[in-house]
Amino acid sequence: MDTDEELVKRALKGGNHHYGVLVQRYADYLFGLGMRLTSGNRELAEDISQQSFLKSYSYLKSFDSRKTYKYWLTGIAVNCFKDMIKKDQKYTDLDSGSEPSYSPQLEGNTGFFDLIAPLTEDEKILFTLKYIYEYQINDIADFLDLKPGTVKSKISRALEKLK
Repeated sequence: MDTDEELVKRALKGGNHHYGVLVQRYADYLFGLGMRLTSGNRELAEDISQQSFLKSYSYLKSFDSRKTYKYWLTGIAVNCFKDMIKKDQKYTDLDSGSEPSYSPQLEGNTGFFDLIAPLTEDEKILFTLKYIYEYQINDIADFLDLKPGTVKSKISRALEKLK
């Protein structure tokens, strides 16, 4: 089986079908990450997955082989989620109570979504990356372009909310 790094190199040389293998390899992972970040919003999770693969393909030349492809892809997915949330908030007026609200149809794992419900979007990202995907503080800081101390304090505050 080819490594991710080998597939990236082959895709860069013009073998686009090699990138398809990476998509197959990480589609479920990205969708699962998206579901957790969006508290079960299936449509948004699918959008995050698609955008992440499109951006990773567009910027494949900037892939740094000193880190894993999965790590790089996770950072892209987190940034896609943050971009989508910003875009959604830009067009949503929270003071207008007449707008319909979205309640996702949760499929299994509802205990997790109930657990993280009190957290802000940023705290959900931190909690999910740390306790579900078991990324280290430095990795999370790298994904979010924060200092490790900031990540630690935000995770600590999020845990306090969950008590």
